[in-house]
Amino acid sequence: MIPVLVLSHGDLAREILVAARTIDPQLGDGAEILTLPWDVKTEEASKLLRETLTRLDSGEGVLVLTDMFGGTATNISLPYLEPGKVEVVTGVNLPMLLKVASLRSRAVPLHEMAVRLMEAGQKSIRVASEFLKGRSSKNNSS
Repeated sequence: MIPVLVLSHGDLAREILVAARTIDPQLGDGAEILTLPWDVKTEEASKLLRETLTRLDSGEGVLVLTDMFGGTATNISLPYLEPGKVEVVTGVNLPMLLKVASLRSRAVPLHEMAVRLMEAGQKSIRVASEFLKGRSSKNNSS
């Protein structure tokens, strides 16, 4: 099972993982968080991440989900990118985490899992009025 690490400043990582586990308890123990204090030094954050990645990796690699591209969480993760060992996906959201359990049940490899989680996250982003307008037009034409 590929472990997932949700990494962010503040409590975002904790709260999004709590929400995901509430909705889908299948997410289980293979998902963890690393929350960075707002005033953390980059070197300290990188050391914490390195230790966490080492502890989590059981041979299948680790998937790191960060809050946003360009933020500290992503920036400290990028030096650890290694094909087959560590993948980083930015812009973590609830649909991404909910997709984890189904991908794990099919033993999807690390890189493919990263790509599919990105797609699930992107697919869930909508402008509700535009989405509903499109559905309304289809229903009216029937």
